[in-house]
Amino acid sequence: MPRAALDNREIQRVRRRLCEAALALYREEGADAVSFRRLAERTGTSHTQPYRYFENKDALFAALRLDCYQRFFDCIRDCDRPGSDPAARLQAIHHGILEFVRAQPADYQLMFAADQPPLADYPDLLAVRRAAFDYLVAIVAQATEAGRLDGDPRDIMHVAWGAVHGLLNLHTAGQLLHGRRLEELTQPLLRTVLHPLFETDHDVLRSA
Repeated sequence: MPRAALDNREIQRVRRRLCEAALALYREEGADAVSFRRLAERTGTSHTQPYRYFENKDALFAALRLDCYQRFFDCIRDCDRPGSDPAARLQAIHHGILEFVRAQPADYQLMFAADQPPLADYPDLLAVRRAAFDYLVAIVAQATEAGRLDGDPRDIMHVAWGAVHGLLNLHTAGQLLHGRRLEELTQPLLRTVLHPLFETDHDVLRSA
């Protein structure tokens, strides 16, 4: 007798359960520990069940990255201060991102791991990454439109994000080894990269 087709709610429920178990394994033991066999054992299901919901391990990890990035984007929006000065908005988001990375460094490493398949293969993941970046670009555009910064907002945001991301990667990899902690470096970095925006916002910088 053929197996009954699963409805969408059941599919999403089981996918969520499998993703939660896979992310827990990843946080505890790293990417190599995450296999469909380990996943089935942890969830108490048959060894073939994960294959009904994920084509392969790349698809599973794409789903994990999508979950992490959605939470990351939620963090950005939750920490934002819409209607405030762009410097205050970026400072608030900056501190929210630091808290996210401190709380879940493994999730951040998973989001930006170098050995990912092409994002074009996973349009939902690509879409949320673009949405988060575009959200930040819009704040920088607020500053350029007000004459606080010169340049293309997307160029500015690429440079700022690349610099911050470099520090965050070093932090999560335990590679900040030369006498400075992450918290001591991100503010000088923002002052350097976005100096025209922050040069008259000393109170914002001190209180952040």
